[in-house]
Parts: sequence; structure tokens; C-alpha cells
Amino acid sequence: MEQFSLQENGSGNYDQSDCLISPGELVTQSGIYEICHKDEPRVKVLLVRNSIFPFCKRCGEQVRYKLLQAAPHISEDPDFLESASEADNPRSTNASASVSPLQLGFRYSRRHSQDNVQARRENAEGRNL
Repeated sequence: MEQFSLQENGSGNYDQSDCLISPGELVTQSGIYEICHKDEPRVKVLLVRNSIFPFCKRCGEQVRYKLLQAAPHISEDPDFLESASEADNPRSTNASASVSPLQLGFRYSRRHSQDNVQARRENAEGRNL
């Protein structure tokens, strides 16, 4: 197996020969990627399929990427692609269509003003409770 130097090569630059993906390209596989800067040590980043490999703020187009491990996003996992059944997610019912939402025990609608609520209650002697 060919060994690549991940250390500075004496000129202040780092080896990028094993990092073949350029910024601006489409990410075709979700996973853990290594960011291969020309002038700083490598770091890892998680990128999601159908996003774009970003340019570096410091080195611009000189940055490169390398896939370390494919890690499909949950939206790509077949186990999570199930659609909700009709029993779990009924489209609508006549009962729910005719009922306005309740807020603090009073019917509320944008078309109608909210019922006035008395802020304080008085007891039989006329004092606030």
C-alpha cells in the first residue's frame, strides 16, 4: 500500500496527492471526508450527498477532499423511507374540519376576535382572589 505524507514537506506545504476531489464539485456520496489544505494539517468533515464541496476561505481553489468513510444520511437509508400508513396519518375527518382550535379554553380564529377574559376574579365580598 502506498504511504502518503500527511506532514509538512519542509516548504510549508502539505501533501495533497491522495486527495483528488476539488471544491465546487457535487458531493456524490454522503460521508466523512478529509479536508486536504495545502498549507495546514488535515481535518475531517461530514458532507451530505447533493451538496457542493466548499472552497476554503484561506486557500480558495487549492483545497482538496478525500472520502474516508461513506456514511449515508438518514434520508438515504431504505429503513427510513417508509411512508406513514393511512391508519397512522388520516388525511382528514369531518369532525376535525369543523372544529376551531382551542387556545386557553376559548375558541380562537383569525377571522373572529378572541373572547375577552377577566384577568381577576372577585370573591363574594368584592375583594380580588
